Amino acid sequence: MAPALPDITEDYYELLGVDKRATEAEIKASFRKLALKYHPDRNPGDEKAQEQFKKISIAYSVISDPVKRRNYDVSGPSSSQMDFDGFDVSELGGVGRVFGALFSKLGVPIPTQISTKALAQARHLAEGTPCEATPTLLEPGRPVSAYVGKQEAAFYKIEVKDEYREKGVSIVCKSLSMSKFKLVLFDKEGGVRLIHESQKRKSCTMASMFFVPQQIANLEEFVPIKFHMEDRETPLTFHYLDTLEAQAAQLLDPRAHYLCVYGDNWLNQVKYSITFLPLSEKCDESMNGISLAESALILKKTEMNTFCDEYKEAKRKYEAAVVRLKEEDKLLNDLLKTREQLYDTVVNTAQERFQTDISPSGRQKSFFGLF
Repeated sequence: MAPALPDITEDYYELLGVDKRATEAEIKASFRKLALKYHPDRNPGDEKAQEQFKKISIAYSVISDPVKRRNYDVSGPSSSQMDFDGFDVSELGGVGRVFGALFSKLGVPIPTQISTKALAQARHLAEGTPCEATPTLLEPGRPVSAYVGKQEAAFYKIEVKDEYREKGVSIVCKSLSMSKFKLVLFDKEGGVRLIHESQKRKSCTMASMFFVPQQIANLEEFVPIKFHMEDRETPLTFHYLDTLEAQAAQLLDPRAHYLCVYGDNWLNQVKYSITFLPLSEKCDESMNGISLAESALILKKTEMNTFCDEYKEAKRKYEAAVVRLKEEDKLLNDLLKTREQLYDTVVNTAQERFQTDISPSGRQKSFFGLF
């Protein structure tokens, strides 16, 4: 049975933190920030955050749809509006899994939640209390290959030393079988600190986390069909950077940290390889290059948002011009036809007065021809 919808008394625009005249791009950007902040996976056990996530999801489902937005602006919220929360796949039956796998294969992104079992195991590990999960220690630079079942978690432990803080560390997980998974880092209390979804690369799916003494940017996987479904009128180029968000520099404290690889396949287990990598001075040049590239992309994102508005206005004017051209074409052809008909009428009218003086054979009648 679906959960009851929250009773929303707040203005939808205020919930999303946007003005009533906000563009589609502004609404989408604001929703993504709020969704990341209040997502249940990032706030396990926090009922207020989960409630807020539902509210902003409902608000976005209405305000992002031109027809629903127009109706909302006129008459306010409707009782038929539906929210959408991520699926807990462990609660779905076999048929639900098959449909989920089908949609996922077709490229339709379906958000999923981490199971309560995995979240409880993480808390037990952080508290040092007995549980079913046994974490594997990740040695620096040594990849560990393994399998994890669907909607199950394989836990790992990393020991962060003081010396790692100067350059930072990264955690990289890859699946050559193109499996879908989540890479999850937990905080001291065992709560979710950070989640990265696996993203498709040319030859694998991959999720990585960087904890470095510089600002970096996060960019989610670009899924074309998703944007075709949400906004068919805008070229995909304008959506490439929609999920690009700058993140403040953050480092891991020198202590033991727990993380997990969570199997997010719908039907099969996940085969993967995970590596814990402290960075070195040899990485400096590439990291500086990343900073420059991401700074340029963040600026470009702002430029593209402005350009998108300009493009839509230009497209609107072009479409209006096409309609006008069609109307003008019809009008001109009608006028030309009318003109031609009028000239023919003048000629025929002028000819009529001479018809009585012309014989049927086309020759003028002579005096003798009258007898």
